[in-house]
Amino acid sequence: MPSDWKFNFDPRPGRVKCHGRGDIVRGKNMDWATVSGDSYLLQKLKIYFSLPPGEVINEPGLGTSLFPALFQKTSPKALLELRLSLQEELDRLLPELKIYSVTVTKLDQDTIRVELKGENDFLFNISRDDLLDLNLIDIFGGYDYDNNN
Repeated sequence: MPSDWKFNFDPRPGRVKCHGRGDIVRGKNMDWATVSGDSYLLQKLKIYFSLPPGEVINEPGLGTSLFPALFQKTSPKALLELRLSLQEELDRLLPELKIYSVTVTKLDQDTIRVELKGENDFLFNISRDDLLDLNLIDIFGGYDYDNNN
């Protein structure tokens, strides 16, 4: 199973501080902590959902299609296009998730549900406010990476 540096996902606005907001977590021996297994897969998914396309230099195809769909009406056609786009992106960018089904449904005027089925299943309710704030961390359950709870 692959692993990666553990990221703290501190979404609070403000100045990035060394080993504070939006940074890599230090391990027990003051080295860099790593993440693997299901936590690694969830971290990859969080990073994917937090990146608008074009955010990473020289990687215009990296990022989620949720952001371009932000102000579209949640019509059946728009939801279908979003579902197909998310499926393609996840297959291309995160093949290790082994997602075989993506479902996108409208919950209300400003909220959609994204259900990912694969080796692990994921269910997210995503609102326009979450996207506007670029704070999708809240939809992942508010895990406190600093205190491991």
